[in-house]
Amino acid sequence: MSNNKADVNNLGRNIVLYNLDENNINDFYQQNSWIDRKSFTRICHLYEFPEKTITVVIQNYYIDAAYRDVYYHYWAKFHFNWPRHCKRLAIFQNSHSSDEFWDNKKESERELQKDFLGTVVIRPSYTHNETGHTYGRTLLNPYKMVTKEPNTNEKIHPFRYMITAQYRMHLLGKTFTTHAFVFCSQDGVAMKCAETAIYCLGDFESASSPLYARVLPSDIQEKLSHRISERILPSHGLYCNDISYILKEFGYSPMIYAGAEDYQRTLEDSFESSIDAEKNEVISHWDNIHETNFKNWFHYYVESAIPILAVTAVRPDAKKHATLVIGHGLKQKKITECKQFKLGDYPCIDTSQLYNTYIINDDNQIPYVEEAMDHFTIDKNYKLEAYIVPLEKHVFLEAAAAVTICDTFIENQKDRLKKAIEVFKNLCYSKLSEVSDKEKMEDLKYLIESISVSSENPLTVRYYLANSAEYKQFRIKME
Repeated sequence: MSNNKADVNNLGRNIVLYNLDENNINDFYQQNSWIDRKSFTRICHLYEFPEKTITVVIQNYYIDAAYRDVYYHYWAKFHFNWPRHCKRLAIFQNSHSSDEFWDNKKESERELQKDFLGTVVIRPSYTHNETGHTYGRTLLNPYKMVTKEPNTNEKIHPFRYMITAQYRMHLLGKTFTTHAFVFCSQDGVAMKCAETAIYCLGDFESASSPLYARVLPSDIQEKLSHRISERILPSHGLYCNDISYILKEFGYSPMIYAGAEDYQRTLEDSFESSIDAEKNEVISHWDNIHETNFKNWFHYYVESAIPILAVTAVRPDAKKHATLVIGHGLKQKKITECKQFKLGDYPCIDTSQLYNTYIINDDNQIPYVEEAMDHFTIDKNYKLEAYIVPLEKHVFLEAAAAVTICDTFIENQKDRLKKAIEVFKNLCYSKLSEVSDKEKMEDLKYLIESISVSSENPLTVRYYLANSAEYKQFRIKME
C-alpha cells in the first residue's frame, strides 16, 4: 500500500474486507477499536506478517451459538441493552480482492482456500477494559504458523505437534475448511477458566468424533445444577471434582491425577542417585528400572493426542486456574542427555524425557502458546497442581498400567528382539556388496550403526495410547 489508509472493500451490507500490511495496520485498528491490538498482532506475526500481507473479512452481525446461549440465559434478564451479536473475522494470507470472493470460478475458490487461515469471533464483554470485547469461538490453523530459530533466524514450520479437527465455515456462498483446536477467552460471567476449557473440549470432540455432541454454556450449567447447592450464575469457577463430574456427565471416563507434593516427591525419587560404598560408584535408579511419574504420564496422554485439562495454582490452598494442553513442542534434549533404563539386555530411553514444552490454550492468552512444563499459564508463579484426562468411555487402560504392560512384553520377548536385530543387520550387510552408489552405501552403513544397540545408542521407546479402530485405520493407510 502506498498510503497509510487501510484498503477497505464492502462485500455486502454488513461485510467488510481489509488488506493489511505494515503501513496500514494502525489505521485498521483505529477503524476497529473493538479488536485487541496486542493479541491480534501477535496472531498475525505467527502467519509471517508483515513479510506477507493479511486479508481480513469482517462480518459485523454474526450470531455465535455459545454467546447467544449466554445472552438468553443471562444478559437478556438485565435492565439495560446488551448487544446480541458478535463479529467474526475470516483471515486469509496474502492480499485478495473483493472480486475473488464473488468469482464463481474454481481457480479463485482454490486460491482462497489455500490461503485461508481460520476465523476469530469477537464478542461483547465487560471484562476487557480497553476494547469491551473478548475472543469467542476461534478456529485458527496451527500448521500454517511459523516461528524462527533464535540462533540462526531460520523459519521452523511446523514448529509444534498438536491435535486438531477439521472445521467448515461459510462466507459469501463459499465453503472454507481449516484444521484447528477451538480457542475461547473466558467471559467472566457464565464461563470462567474451567467452563471455558470444558466448552472448547466439547466443541473439539464433537468435530472429531461422532460419540460426542457439541457443548454449550447452558449445558454445563444444567449439569452443575444437579451437583451444586447454590446459584450457578454468575460463575465462581469449578473444583477438580466438579470438572471431572461434568465430563463424566457428557460421556467421558475422566481420570484425575492430583497432588503437587506427590509430584515433587516422585520427580525427586525418580531421578535420585545413590552411592555404592564398596565400589564407590554412582548408581542411578534408571539404570535397571523404568520408573514413571506424574510428568511422564502427562506426556504419554499428550503424545496419545488426548487433550488434558491442567489445573495450576501458586500453592495447593490458593486460587486455581484451568488450561487445555493440546500438544507438545519440538525436542528439547539430545538422546545422550537422557536417563537410561534396561528392558531385557538393552539400554533404553523414554521419549517423554526429550520434551519439556507443551502447547496450551489458555483463556488469558492467544491460541497455541508454547509453555514449559509446569507453567501452563501467563503467571509463571503458578505450578501444575493436578490434571484431568477425559478418556473415552471404553478406554479402560490408563497410562501407568499401559507402560507396565509394554515393558513386560519387551522383557518377555527380549530373545526374539535380539534375533530380529541380528537378522536385520545381516540383511543390511548382504546388501552392501550389491550397492555401487557411494551415497546409498553410506546410508546403509549408517542404518547398520543405528540398529547396533549400546549405551551410546540406546533403544528409543515411545509410549502412547491408541484405540483399536484408529490404529487399524492407521495401519491400512500405511500399507
